[in-house]
Amino acid sequence: MKKTQKFLIAGIVIATAISYLIYVGVKESGVYFMTVAELKTSTKLKEGEGLRISGSVIEGSITEETKELILRFKVRDEDEEGEVKGDDNIFVNVYYKGVKPDSFKADVQVILEGKYNKAENLFKATTLLVKCPSRYEGETPPEEHDYSTGGKKLDDEPAVEEKPLAD
Repeated sequence: MKKTQKFLIAGIVIATAISYLIYVGVKESGVYFMTVAELKTSTKLKEGEGLRISGSVIEGSITEETKELILRFKVRDEDEEGEVKGDDNIFVNVYYKGVKPDSFKADVQVILEGKYNKAENLFKATTLLVKCPSRYEGETPPEEHDYSTGGKKLDDEPAVEEKPLAD
């Protein structure tokens, strides 16, 4: 075999190995994002498949085992104003073992990552993220903010006091 043929074969083997590793990594880390209602009605889910769901923690459903770092609670779909979306009886039981986020409480929006057991209606979360409440959002949406004037609108006072340049 010629030297160039050996390099070509080695290059193909390396490219194939890298492609396979990328495929396996993406397949294992890729998760579906669903609402609680979509999760409950989905027929395409495979048992033990990684998922990410979003919902609101139901008031009165939180139980905590502090020493073992275990949280149990229920989530359901709610809109931004806290109104229940869809049927009030559609919820998912959640089991989470880990450190509780500081802002975790009833009626807060959460994003959960983990696996769902349909027979037990139980979502075993490996990740628990609390969405920031709307009170942390800025008053002016970024698309309405005028950065060229230091944040002031053109009809307001000048953003920067203009001084003549010294000679």
